[in-house]
Amino acid sequence: MLSFPRPSSRASFIRVAFALAGLGCLACSTPSEETGDKQPAKGAGKAGDKQPAGDKQAKGPDKADKADKSGATAPAQDDCCRYCFEGEPCGDRCVPAGESCDAQAGCACSKDKRPVGTFRKGWMPPKGSGLLGPDVFAYNKAQGDPTEGAFTLEMAFADAPELADASKGTLTAVFETSMGSFECELFEEKAPLTVANFVGLARGVRPFKDPANRRSEEWKRERYYDGTVFHRVIDGFMIQGGDPTSMGTGTPGYVIPDEFHPDLRHSGPGILSMANRNPFDRATQGPVIDEKTGLTVGNTGSAQFFVTVTKTSQLDNRHTVFGKCDTKVPVEISKVRTQSRPVPDKPFEDVTIKKLEIVRK
Repeated sequence: MLSFPRPSSRASFIRVAFALAGLGCLACSTPSEETGDKQPAKGAGKAGDKQPAGDKQAKGPDKADKADKSGATAPAQDDCCRYCFEGEPCGDRCVPAGESCDAQAGCACSKDKRPVGTFRKGWMPPKGSGLLGPDVFAYNKAQGDPTEGAFTLEMAFADAPELADASKGTLTAVFETSMGSFECELFEEKAPLTVANFVGLARGVRPFKDPANRRSEEWKRERYYDGTVFHRVIDGFMIQGGDPTSMGTGTPGYVIPDEFHPDLRHSGPGILSMANRNPFDRATQGPVIDEKTGLTVGNTGSAQFFVTVTKTSQLDNRHTVFGKCDTKVPVEISKVRTQSRPVPDKPFEDVTIKKLEIVRK
């Protein structure tokens, strides 16, 4: 069972902070020597500051692994190359598949810079670690994910031309809950893979494995969020949902890349962001960097999300911001009475997402 660090105080695809364009990350020129099942770089530091968690064990506070003594740091940017999550390498950028490239080879996203890892079915990143961006889709494929590569916005809008047509208005998630309704603008341009995953699950077009039956080999396509609850609620911090098990332990059987856009921050109440169990380097107050590749270690989000009820800047570059919500109802939800056990911070009375609709308006 996946185990996620639980915070103890308010302070709680890769697009790293310094990658400003393209669906990619920076990959070092030093090739990986690992073969077989790729082991992720360990996280540095212990879980301390309060942060939303993804799948977790329903018990008290957990601590992350002991600090990584390697002193991993990001290499100089000119020693690295961009890795393409989508499309083909072209010079120092990524172009859509099939588009011609007239650039010199230069420092391209070529595979000889770092081979993509291989994984066993059923293997999961240990607590206090994560995946590197280029490995995300290989990991998902090994778990049986029928989606080849990235699940895109085009896939998320399948059979819904009104959603695919951006001229129809702002892409919006409408939450109908047992405590009232609220809406969230979705940032489809700045966090496209995260939004695509969220929309796909909400609409029932993104395949997933039943979170309540980890032994099941079936990949379903049905509305993921309808009928789920906000299973973790902390007054003055955030409300977290997106787990059909209602325990905080559910996962759809795959992970998605982090998308840290410099314009998207946890700047106040109403920020819609992805829960995850990414390691955190307390020394640098930022993501953990893999010393072999210079890539961010993380990419452990999947389906669980949270909505902030205050400014939480300590979560920047740790959780992918992908929307902005009305604040009235989320704040009201954050104030409900919660339990300390058996599931910490779970409301005594369920706050249910009756229906989650995706519209343009």
